[in-house]
Amino acid sequence: MPTVVQSCRIEQQHAALLAKQAKRRQLEVSSLSSLYLKEKALEEEYPGIGFRDAVGGREAYVLGHRVAVWEVAGIHREAGSIAKTADYLRWPPALVRCALAYAKAFAEEIRQQRDSEVGA
Repeated sequence: MPTVVQSCRIEQQHAALLAKQAKRRQLEVSSLSSLYLKEKALEEEYPGIGFRDAVGGREAYVLGHRVAVWEVAGIHREAGSIAKTADYLRWPPALVRCALAYAKAFAEEIRQQRDSEVGA
């Protein structure tokens, strides 16, 4: 995917923290900064969605729950409706809609996350 160069200034103490985290992950600071910026932008666009490390790399999940977005999409496929999915998960329908909106917008990413978790 094509990229663009962006620049920003951060406080020294946060730069040190970022460098420490990048080293721990064996990444360049610029790569980790890019990842964090992308994920934060997606979290703003899709309230209720967060990101975490998983078997296959970073994974979208539903904040406040241990459920990955790919799992919500799978449950929805079987349940057949947002209401039934929400009832099954005991969540408000709005949270299910948010997860499904993310899954639809990033279908290939979600498919890859699912495949890496279930070994497909």
